[in-house]
Amino acid sequence: MTDDGRVPDERERLTAELARQSRLLARQLVRFYDAVADQLGLHVTDLICLATLRDRRRATIGELAAELGLTTGAVSRMVHRLQAGGFVRRVRDPTDARRVLVELASPEAAVGLFAPQFADLTESVADLTVDQLRLLLSHLQAQTTISREAADRVRRSGRPHATRRTRS
Repeated sequence: MTDDGRVPDERERLTAELARQSRLLARQLVRFYDAVADQLGLHVTDLICLATLRDRRRATIGELAAELGLTTGAVSRMVHRLQAGGFVRRVRDPTDARRVLVELASPEAAVGLFAPQFADLTESVADLTVDQLRLLLSHLQAQTTISREAADRVRRSGRPHATRRTRS
């Protein structure tokens, strides 16, 4: 039953279930990332940084900070830890020697624990048509945009990094 006392139609029920499943997927992905990070001896934010670099190839500290929703100082410290652990390296930008980029030191080593998940995903969509795959991809892209924009809105409307204490 809806808030106004009506019985929801099939579209409303499916939309509500899609929203519920999206939340469940997000929680399970956080759990998965945490498990992988733990196996690598990393914090989950460090692993998200590595996954971001896997997808982007290279990024500046500022670009990583914007992507991860962290301060540049926090990302600098994270990159230092990841560099000391052999996960990333700093390189000069080939088009602008003044800029320093961060890239994975060994892409396969840092993200190898994701391979079983990719294999399972590949198997789970094996019976789908190309059109069904396009529809799923379009939906995931839209959800990614919606989530990014929602996080940005929350950051803009509230206190940035509200859980962090300021030093007196």
